[in-house]
Parts: sequence; C-alpha cells; structure tokens
Amino acid sequence: MRRLAVLSLLAVAAACQPAAPVVDPAAEEAAIIAQVNVFNAAAAAYDTVALVSVYTPDAILLAPNQERLQGTAEITQFFSGMQQVQAQMVLTPVAIEVAASGDMAVEEGTWASTIPMPNGGTYADNGKYLVGWKKVDGTWLIQIDAWNSDNAPPAAN
Repeated sequence: MRRLAVLSLLAVAAACQPAAPVVDPAAEEAAIIAQVNVFNAAAAAYDTVALVSVYTPDAILLAPNQERLQGTAEITQFFSGMQQVQAQMVLTPVAIEVAASGDMAVEEGTWASTIPMPNGGTYADNGKYLVGWKKVDGTWLIQIDAWNSDNAPPAAN
C-alpha cells in the first residue's frame, strides 16, 4: 500500500510539472528579422539610440580589428562614428536557429558597407556575421555580435 501511495505521489508530482514552452520557430524568426530591420533602419538614419536599443545592456561587440566592447556606453560610442564618416551598412540574415526553450537564438548573415572616401571614391566592404540573440521580457535583443570581412584590408597609402 505504501508503494502505491509513493507511486501515486510521484505521478501527481510529474503531472504538476510545468509544460515545456511551446515555441513557434517561424514566429520567433520573424520577430528577430523585425529587429534586424530596426537595426538597418537605425543605421541608415544614423540613429545610434535606436540602433543600440536592439542590444542588451551588457551586450558584447566583437568587431574586426577592435578590442572587445561591452555594454551600452561602449557600443554607443562605436556606432556613433558612422555618421561622421558617412558609413552605410546593411545586414541580411541568412539563417536563424531558435533554441527549443524559445529564449535564445543564433543568427548567421551577411553584411555590406560603404564609406565615401576623400578622393571622391567609395570604399566598399562586405562579409559575414554571427549574432547571439536573447529574449528579454518578450523582446529579442542582441547579446553578442561578431563579424568579419570577406576582403583583404585596403592597401596602406
């Protein structure tokens, strides 16, 4: 009888466990793409505040040929230089993988940028990136951002 009582309690305890979250990968991917669109629009408008708003407050930025940057202040400083040099940048997601838990995701993509040069030409660059997303209070935010170029550095003058 005691064994039956224990098994009954275990069955009840197991039934009371919270159900695994139901994650709709397509909806989560669409939400991340919407955030990428916010990033692209903010970059095009040189709106550093809006651009940085898609990052977590403790986000990490791993830009090529730069030291590791972390947090809103350092990331804001990094992106605030875009307007000064009239840089343009566009991100294009290639693949997004949402964790089964629905609170983390990894995005792979490509990027392209242009910077007007003093001689009237344009420096164009492109490459690939990986972004780690974290869902914070229902909103997808960038936790870690790393990218590199597909091209050799420009020749020194």
